[in-house]
Amino acid sequence: MRYLTILLSAFSVLFVSCDEKKKDAFFMLQNEIDIARTEVVVISKKQLLEKLPEFDERHVLVLKDITGTLIPYQLDDMNQDGIWDEVAMAVDFTPNEEKKVIVSASAKAGQKQPQFSKMTDVHFGVGTAKPMASEVQKYTRSYDPREKDSLFFQMEGPAWENDKVGFRMYFDPRNGIDIFGKTTTEPTLHKQGLSTDYHEKADWGMDILKVGNSLGAGSIAFKHQDSLYRLTGWNGTRFEAITEGPARAIFRMTYLDEYIGDKSYHIVHTVTIEKGDWFYKSDVELHGITDGIKLYTGIVNLKENRLKFYNSDDGVDVLYSFGKQSENDDHLGMAIITSQSLTAYLDAPSDSNGITNTYLLDLKEGKNHTFYFMSGWEASDKQFNTIEGFEKNLKQSTKMINSPITIQ
Repeated sequence: MRYLTILLSAFSVLFVSCDEKKKDAFFMLQNEIDIARTEVVVISKKQLLEKLPEFDERHVLVLKDITGTLIPYQLDDMNQDGIWDEVAMAVDFTPNEEKKVIVSASAKAGQKQPQFSKMTDVHFGVGTAKPMASEVQKYTRSYDPREKDSLFFQMEGPAWENDKVGFRMYFDPRNGIDIFGKTTTEPTLHKQGLSTDYHEKADWGMDILKVGNSLGAGSIAFKHQDSLYRLTGWNGTRFEAITEGPARAIFRMTYLDEYIGDKSYHIVHTVTIEKGDWFYKSDVELHGITDGIKLYTGIVNLKENRLKFYNSDDGVDVLYSFGKQSENDDHLGMAIITSQSLTAYLDAPSDSNGITNTYLLDLKEGKNHTFYFMSGWEASDKQFNTIEGFEKNLKQSTKMINSPITIQ
């Protein structure tokens, strides 16, 4: 993706005297739980400047642990103003480990920016005739784009993935979310949907979920009075890729003049996926008068499965299903993790505007909401062969979500 490339090149082009002294600082990172984990740690530019006050855009950053091993990182422009705001690094931790990260910044002539393998990706391909499509970083639609014969969306909309799992969002009024089960750690979704059939299992994986008219894998809807409203984006929807790289991928969906009942709202849905996780994160902002408006999300219920809803020891609510519910007729577990839920429902209410076959989670009223959607497919990892294995990973995931790495 071009944003990261442009920003990184600025460091390798601008240099000062080759005699300039190298600058070093360090951060102490603490994993406070007894679980080995790969965690994405984010350091703001402000935090970096507190450690390295002489740092400027000419410098090349190098992050290492105490053994001298390079730590993969990316420079993220979160507000899309052309200047990076955050350093996101993917760090491996042993249980309860405290890790020292040494930060070097120099502008020595000839020094190049470290290059790391991309482990996360956001991809949205738009074309007029298969098998050709061009990746877009921003794209706006209204009404139903499926009515345009000369237009097609690769994978039917934006897709995102890490080294564990992938997802896609239908970029039309269905607005459902689907799952790609992966059997490779490499980014692969940018290759699919043009000349390949992702409904058939391949060496990289496959589309493992039947969504139908459900909310699929964590899509969002809103309830007003006794009616449930799907988020359609009929009056205007904007996709915007934010970042991708060795640590995390982020994109944003903005819905304009979305009617819930007789009032319109401005809704922003930001999706983040990080290296090493079996889940993605949703941050939802609702702009408008929110009294009486509740956010809903859900899990598709189209095949035989076992369902459970509970409050974890870590203080979050968890709704999950498990069974032979993949399109490959093997085991798939799906879960929603949130600290904002109120009630779980076995299916959509009678007045649901076409939303069916969904286990629903009712989130509290408010302008800001956060939840996580997890997927575990047995072909991706044998721990998901059984419900016990899925439950064990789910509990570890909730613990990691509630115990972020501390930074000093």
